Amino acid sequence: MKFNPSIIILLAVLTTTLVVSAQEIGSDQLKQMMARSSENLTTYTYSRFAEGKILYTNASVQAKFDAVKITEGKVNLVNQSGWWSSKLTDKKNGETLTWDDYFVNGTEYAKMGQSWTKHAINDTARMMEAENEIPGQVNLIKYSNMKLLGLEKFQGEDSYKLTGSPIVPVYRGLISLQLLAAYFPSPFPLPDKLKNQTLDINSTSLMNNSRIILTAWVSKDRFLLRRLDINSSLTITPQILNISSPDYMIESNINESTVYNDFGSPLKIEVPTEAQNAPSRFNGTVDWRWAVFGSARP
Repeated sequence: MKFNPSIIILLAVLTTTLVVSAQEIGSDQLKQMMARSSENLTTYTYSRFAEGKILYTNASVQAKFDAVKITEGKVNLVNQSGWWSSKLTDKKNGETLTWDDYFVNGTEYAKMGQSWTKHAINDTARMMEAENEIPGQVNLIKYSNMKLLGLEKFQGEDSYKLTGSPIVPVYRGLISLQLLAAYFPSPFPLPDKLKNQTLDINSTSLMNNSRIILTAWVSKDRFLLRRLDINSSLTITPQILNISSPDYMIESNINESTVYNDFGSPLKIEVPTEAQNAPSRFNGTVDWRWAVFGSARP
């Protein structure tokens, strides 16, 4: 195949430009710019896909938990309102759990399954801090050892791509949550040291039998977090936990990908009519399967 020399020169220039652009900023500087951009947010939407797979085995038992959780959200920091909706599907039996949550005019309206409840929120700032998750995600990246891979197109936009793992204290905290969550569907009993909260993670080899990888895409023009993938795995045995127990193994894998969009776009959040007369207290129980993904709330 013959190449036009002028085309070769053009390709060389474009390639050089891409490399230089990716090297204009270091990972630490990019973290700082991300933090600044997260302080100036007004509105945004997000969608998250998460999958949890846990395998339980010993000499006589082989069981598994396999679930998918899909979440959508809207955040309006100007009007101090928010909405998110989660659906968790238990792939073993096909059962689906749903949870919708609205925060408008100082009142939270929640629907779990078909039941609505509402209650006034005294601390609006704290509620919005919980609804506005981007600063927390940016802090996770900030306190991680991230490597800048270069520029990549994400949804047609030039974005910096980074990958890495959290620093040890953060890593240890995340692994501790995944460890506890892995026992919710477990056929094996919760160890006493976990039950009474006396397990010292430092005395275990959990860190050497786990992995947490973050991959982030950050817009080049405004330094906004556009996507964050968190992939984590953990293997648990009595030997790894440094406890006395009949032998067993738990292998936990939780992967999630969150995409952020519509920054600064007009965003109105309206509470459904049927929620207006909801009772002020929820009388049911929260399904334990939500907690497998790290929280009692979706």
